[in-house]
Amino acid sequence: MTAKTIFIYLFLFIAIPGGINCAGSRNPASKKKLYKVLYVDQFKLTYFRQLLRNSYNNSAAIEEIIRSDHSGFTEPILLTTDDYKLIDSLTAIDNDKMKIDSTAGLQRAEGSQGKRPLGFILYQLNSKWLDSLAKKRFKLSHVRNSLSD
Repeated sequence: MTAKTIFIYLFLFIAIPGGINCAGSRNPASKKKLYKVLYVDQFKLTYFRQLLRNSYNNSAAIEEIIRSDHSGFTEPILLTTDDYKLIDSLTAIDNDKMKIDSTAGLQRAEGSQGKRPLGFILYQLNSKWLDSLAKKRFKLSHVRNSLSD
C-alpha cells in the first residue's frame, strides 16, 4: 500500500463518522433544530478542511482530496463570512500549535518526530469546544434569526 492510499483510507475513516452523524438529524422536531444540526456539521466540516489544508501546507494532494469529496453543501448557504474568518484564524493558530509541537518532537522517540496533524485534527474534531463554538456561532448567525417554527 502506498502512502497516498493509506492517507485516503485514513481520511475516509475520519470523514465517514461525520456523515453518519448527519443521518440522525433528518427528523428533528422543528426547522430550527434541523438548521442548527446542519450549521454545526457544516462549521466542523469547514474547520476540518481548512485545518487539513493548513497542516499540510496547502499541498496539491490535500486539495485534490478536498475537491473530490462531496461532503457538506456545494454552496456555502449556512456559514457567514465571519464564520469563515473565524475558522481561518483558528486553523492558523492550531497549525502554529502543531509546529511548536513538532519542534518539541526532537525529544520524542525516533519515528515520532515532526508534525502530527491527523491525530491533532481528530482530537480537535472530537473536542467539546468546537461543538460549543459552532452552537454559539449559530445563535449569532442570520440563519437562526430568519427561521420561524
